[in-house]
Amino acid sequence: MTSTLTVAVFCALAGATAAQCGKSDHPNCATWQRNGQFCTNPARPLAVRQQYCPITCGNLGCPGGATTTAKPGSGVENTNCAKWSSDSTKPFCVNSMTVAQKAQYCPATCAFEIKPTADCALYTVTDKKFVRGTPSNKTSPEKAIASEAVASKTTVSRAYAGTGCTVKLFADAAPADLTKPTVSFVGKADAHFFTVPDANNAALSYSCTCA
Repeated sequence: MTSTLTVAVFCALAGATAAQCGKSDHPNCATWQRNGQFCTNPARPLAVRQQYCPITCGNLGCPGGATTTAKPGSGVENTNCAKWSSDSTKPFCVNSMTVAQKAQYCPATCAFEIKPTADCALYTVTDKKFVRGTPSNKTSPEKAIASEAVASKTTVSRAYAGTGCTVKLFADAAPADLTKPTVSFVGKADAHFFTVPDANNAALSYSCTCA
């Protein structure tokens, strides 16, 4: 939080007294919290924390989504974890927050994303509800697995690939050629969750292989 812009924002809002709960987090919330304990820093006005990081800072008293009855890090779920994780516009468990922060607020809801127990997984959206599908492990030889997508109803939104694993999406439920996916994702040590492009979100099957 050393940039001139950030300092200017905080100074400009320092005198705010009314709660200004934002609808979503600022992209830098995770970094601010990690570098300076933003959520509990008394030097930052409550109104500023509420406006910029209502989700990362889930204990600020924001209505309709950012309140909590559990102390962060206590091992008890935030009361809004189910709502946050199923929000297709900003699904909590697969966002850019650190594993430690997900564990701090939603250790049960985000259990798979915190400590994956399979090599691959797809996440679908039905009527704006975001859901993790049944995870799968690598297959050898490679084979197609049902994606749980349903034409005109359920789309594939995200993909998880463990380190060294590849997720391939196919338009057909039983693709004739597994070397020709519509899109593929390779998991790396610092990248496991991927957004599926709209052009490929109707995939009816996928494969999971690992190096």
